[in-house]
Amino acid sequence: MTKYTPYAASFVALALLSPTAAEAIVQVNDAITAPEGLTGNVRFTINGQSGNKDEQEYGFDNLLRYRAHETLIVFIGDYSYSETNSVRDEDELFAHLRWVELNQFGDNIDSEVFVQYQYDDFADLSRRELLGGNVRYRFDQQSEQNETQVILGLGAFYELEVSEATDLEDSLIRANIYTRFVYDSKDTYPYSLYASAYFQPALEDISDLRALVVGGVKFPILERVAVAFEIEVTHNATPFIDIEKTDVDYGISLSYEF
Repeated sequence: MTKYTPYAASFVALALLSPTAAEAIVQVNDAITAPEGLTGNVRFTINGQSGNKDEQEYGFDNLLRYRAHETLIVFIGDYSYSETNSVRDEDELFAHLRWVELNQFGDNIDSEVFVQYQYDDFADLSRRELLGGNVRYRFDQQSEQNETQVILGLGAFYELEVSEATDLEDSLIRANIYTRFVYDSKDTYPYSLYASAYFQPALEDISDLRALVVGGVKFPILERVAVAFEIEVTHNATPFIDIEKTDVDYGISLSYEF
């Protein structure tokens, strides 16, 4: 019988009370082996404060996987909104759809095609649209106590970006170099460590770089409920206007898995 993380009630209380729970952290597909059919998880966050500062924060994100034999479809969606003293100070959307054909080019060598749409008003991003593809290699290792997967991917995509402040547009082709690591411990108290890193230089000027790094640790606290501690770092080497090039989000979240 699987045991769940001790002090589950404390983890739940910490996740619900955490002031950073509504930060927009893109989920990592942490399933090493996706089962047949539809699986995934959903997360909701609501935070508020009143008094000297009136603040409301809302967040919703989900990760859906559908597998049929060697075909895997993954959708990741994330939305965050917040107001402070009735002034909007966060409005961010991320949607990513990926089609994977497992073992298409040989054992553990897959093909991927993806589309993505996002905006972030407070990072001067009216919209960002991507269309691209990758080839990836999977390394899997299993034992009775743990399971590990490392993925290395290489590809390219077309990108269109529009500035929120100036309406300027920029379209180009970027390389896509990424890696994903997942470690599942099946010991007495199970947990998962996971991380993804994406490096996306423009082909015509490699100093024009986008980068994303997401990592975390997740503990199951009930049969279908887990708590996660996560951090996300995003970098844009050439923003349209003079804003911070690197953003860091971190938080604690509860998720329902199915």
